[in-house]
Amino acid sequence: MEFLQLGEQPPLSIVFEDKSLIAVNKPAGQLFHGYTHGTPTTLVDQVKEYIRSRSGKTEGIYLGVVHRLDRPVSGLSLFARNSKIAQRVAEQFQERTLDKIYLAVVEGEDLPDADTLEDELEGAENPGESKLLKCQLSYQRLARAGGLSLVAIRLGSGRRHQIRIQFSKRGWPLVGDTAYGAQSVIVGTEGMDPRFQAIALHATALHLSHPLSYTPLKIQAPLPFYWPRLGASLQAASEAYRLSLA
Repeated sequence: MEFLQLGEQPPLSIVFEDKSLIAVNKPAGQLFHGYTHGTPTTLVDQVKEYIRSRSGKTEGIYLGVVHRLDRPVSGLSLFARNSKIAQRVAEQFQERTLDKIYLAVVEGEDLPDADTLEDELEGAENPGESKLLKCQLSYQRLARAGGLSLVAIRLGSGRRHQIRIQFSKRGWPLVGDTAYGAQSVIVGTEGMDPRFQAIALHATALHLSHPLSYTPLKIQAPLPFYWPRLGASLQAASEAYRLSLA
């Protein structure tokens, strides 16, 4: 596989689908929503086109976004098929009764083996309003090698760029995240169009209550193809951790 480039459309990678939800493994570099000219289209537009092709409808297609990702981040994105389902899942996010689990590789080996990070970051709860909002995540270090550390992250709040900012401000930027101070990039991204550059952050799992049956639902996204380039021991630890989540 190759990194995403202008003029190319990545295949849609659906990892879970039923009448209520669609979970997609988003590639790094694909814009989640917004405006693009040509390809690659946004993930939202791509999923809507998939629904059109399956249903035969051209209008009246509902797609509720319940878990979105930054452009350079890969992994699980979650969509609801109707507004009632979207509201039920949104309530789980708001009440923090579900698990959002990420894997990241950060620069540095001096971070504690486990910790909870708490900060106040600038954000907006209402249109046109900006203020400091509390944010929290907990992490566990899974491995270290070559000046890098692999961490598993459970996200408490969900602020924009939260993981990237919280690790960067402590001197542990994510590999490839030059916007937040990283000195290293993922092998193969050197000189790439910055719109399509990947960072070492992958939304690997969601554990939630199914919004219709209320039974436990665990969804996982396979690691991106470039993850082994971060180091063999970090790759092995990532896969072992993913297996432990099943």
